[in-house]
Amino acid sequence: MTDLVRLLDAVTVAAPTAPGEPTLVTCGPHMLRIRNKEQAVGDALARLREGADEHILRGDDAKPEVRRLLTTLDELGWLTRESAHRSTGETWDRQVGWWSTVTTEPVAAQRRLAAARVAVIGVGGVGALVAQHLVAGGVRCLWLVDHDTVALHNLNRQYLFRRSDVDRPKVEAAAASLAGIADDLDLRPVRCRVDRPTDLDVLTEPLELLIVAADTPPDLVDTVWTWARKRSTPMLGAGVGLESGYWGPLLDPRRGHCWFCIEDERSSQLTADERRLEAEAAPTPYSFGPTNALIADLTARDAMLWLAVGRCASLGRRQVLNVVGIDLVASPEPEPQRTTYDSPAVSAPLEGCRLHTGGLS
Repeated sequence: MTDLVRLLDAVTVAAPTAPGEPTLVTCGPHMLRIRNKEQAVGDALARLREGADEHILRGDDAKPEVRRLLTTLDELGWLTRESAHRSTGETWDRQVGWWSTVTTEPVAAQRRLAAARVAVIGVGGVGALVAQHLVAGGVRCLWLVDHDTVALHNLNRQYLFRRSDVDRPKVEAAAASLAGIADDLDLRPVRCRVDRPTDLDVLTEPLELLIVAADTPPDLVDTVWTWARKRSTPMLGAGVGLESGYWGPLLDPRRGHCWFCIEDERSSQLTADERRLEAEAAPTPYSFGPTNALIADLTARDAMLWLAVGRCASLGRRQVLNVVGIDLVASPEPEPQRTTYDSPAVSAPLEGCRLHTGGLS
């Protein structure tokens, strides 16, 4: 019986081109330098690229340096036991290899995304593009909830719609547009305004994620969270103003998250003047397509990461981005982290999750 093991698709191997050069193995910002000159190490890396029997590579007849190489690659999370993805002609074919940057089971991650049931409340400047990302990325079951109709001034940022859709209910126009992206979709347009938690009872099946991308009524997130908490449904919100936009926090009632607790804590840190200004604030009537797209893209990214691998940058915290960006100063690129593998020593695994380092909040 063969136990397949192979390098993740995101891993790159650069063999020596001159005497004395190390073999370089990289994944993302991390680099492994292998100074072992045994041909067996190079041969093992070549076999791992295509997929090899792990029992043979680790067996009694294997060279010690090959066994140590596998141990190091395993500790780094650069090996997978999944078979390579074969093209299926789907919109998401090129996405499966990308999952290998965040998980050792990219095929399983794509399957989880395809099996997810998601609802998007608000099919506007953020929600329409989020829905497009989800469907193109493999989500098959999607509720679309909105009470509004398409207007001509929507078209600078709501890319699912065309001039021919003006005055048509957004959820119907969005569903028709999404149906042209992928086959076998289960799209559920619901034209309604969410004023009370019970308005969401139209979502009749358990959801893996509920995305709030509308800005009215003002207490919409409170209303949605009240409904979602009772049903143990994760919730992710997003919105855009004139100078900044946000996405998150992604809250999961099963993890003990509490939207009202977060809001109470945030409000307690405001001054009296800030609370007055917040109480008078209203959604801006102005919009700039690229800034809406920035927030929609980041929201969709975290939604898909959550559905596929169960973690993302906005899990439990709000992320805020300056969408004007004129006075931003570009910081220098960080130096790639390098680890040296020198037989017989075994390098320690690199620490830290690339989905949680840094942050924009």
